[in-house]
Amino acid sequence: MLVLVLCAPHTRRVSSDRYEPLPGFAQLPGWLWRRTGVAVRIAVGVTLVAAIAAAAVLAPSISHSRSERSARSARIVAAQHARMIRELQAEQSPRSGRSRSVAPAGASSHARLDARAGLMSDVSSAILTDARRRVAERRLRGPILRATCERFPRTVGGTPPERDLSRTDGRYACVAVVADIQRSAGGEAGAIGYPYRALVHFDSGRFAYCKISGRPDPIPDPAVTTPRACGGT
Repeated sequence: MLVLVLCAPHTRRVSSDRYEPLPGFAQLPGWLWRRTGVAVRIAVGVTLVAAIAAAAVLAPSISHSRSERSARSARIVAAQHARMIRELQAEQSPRSGRSRSVAPAGASSHARLDARAGLMSDVSSAILTDARRRVAERRLRGPILRATCERFPRTVGGTPPERDLSRTDGRYACVAVVADIQRSAGGEAGAIGYPYRALVHFDSGRFAYCKISGRPDPIPDPAVTTPRACGGT
């Protein structure tokens, strides 16, 4: 007896997976996110929400901390400035004196001029003594050689106040000299020192002087100015 055996035709299995090339750099995050499991996506989402919430909570605190630091810095700067002003004002405190070199009433012009010259010498001596005392106290650096004064403000020509008998007082810019500048070719001799200002009353022999913090000129400092007692405005 013949038996017919039917054989199924040979078939080749084709895989359903297909090759997908890596995307470009810009599309890479989205490509990775699509291949991330659900659990990982949920964890990432929870972490992101927590980070945003923490930032929202901390933002006012950070802003307040910055404001506090800014206010603290402003207070420190203001305190330092106020201390500097007090120190400069103390340095410029007026000192007063009185000279015996005063011409009597009815004295001749020559006698009055001589008396005024003696008065100005006493003013210079008082400033010299003051500057040397400050050196001894280590508030200035010496040595102090001498003190000189000239009319204030300084102008070319004109008569010094002590030589003008029509004037009863005079304002002066003085220097406690620490070094001399020798005359050079085409230049002038000079001196380096600490500035002072003085106001002198010729008829009474009274005078006042101030050690100046800065240059002794008529331009006022917005914080510290020359005291009126020493000829300031």
